[in-house]
Amino acid sequence: MRTILVPIDFTSTTENAVQVAAEWAKHYEYQNIILLKIAGESEFDYLHIAEGHSFVNEESVNSLLERTELRFDQLSKVISEISAEIKVSRLLSDWALTRSINEVLKNQPSIEMIILGSDDSTSSAESFVSDNIIAISRTSPVKTLIIPNSYRYSSIKNIVIPCDINGIKKLERLFHHKSMIEKQDLRLSFLNINTKEGTDINPVKKKELEDYIHQHLTDLPGSIYYSYDENVIKGILTFASANGADLIIALPGSHSFLYYMASRSISEGIYQNTNLPVLVLK
Repeated sequence: MRTILVPIDFTSTTENAVQVAAEWAKHYEYQNIILLKIAGESEFDYLHIAEGHSFVNEESVNSLLERTELRFDQLSKVISEISAEIKVSRLLSDWALTRSINEVLKNQPSIEMIILGSDDSTSSAESFVSDNIIAISRTSPVKTLIIPNSYRYSSIKNIVIPCDINGIKKLERLFHHKSMIEKQDLRLSFLNINTKEGTDINPVKKKELEDYIHQHLTDLPGSIYYSYDENVIKGILTFASANGADLIIALPGSHSFLYYMASRSISEGIYQNTNLPVLVLK
């Protein structure tokens, strides 16, 4: 049973991710969606401080659990309204978010994708899941789809794939998805960003990239593009916007969004600067 895992925290950001997950599951023939909620993230809802001591109010705990079940029901209904054929499972974990996800992945080998909601300017509250996107994406052994809060599902036709001219074998990640790309009639735009103004791309490396794509990915409809921008992320976003992209696929290497998110401030990260979903391949 092909399964999608969606960590939730009951913010508008992750609720939107659930809706997109349902649409994605329906379109790409997934049968099961697992909703994962971390109990510990809400511990301060029922933790009270008195005279230097903390104690748990049992009535508040029970009320929180009831609210949690109610929200689970509401999100399950959202999924069933999009497709009644999708099975919905719910998990409540006491562990930290990243550990919880890894444990679920270990025990549920049918999970093929994680879908993460990402805060943007339209978010009504700060999402706990969004704050952990980098850690989750970097440690997950399965592909991860990052969904901005403002994004509404639409069919995917044009995909931008930033690629590092010095790490072309990272494109091997696409081999496992060739049949799906062909089946869905998708078009790929391979993009290399040159960050050094006034310098040309190494012609040998350029030929290696083009030969590799033509040799190994010749069955996939697409084109190769070269652009300049001293800021790789800005260059990618500009290209994606100008070329009507529906999805950005992130690969490992120096052109990877994860590389930039991990080594620069979060505010400069791709997922806070685009209204497009970003698929991180493994």
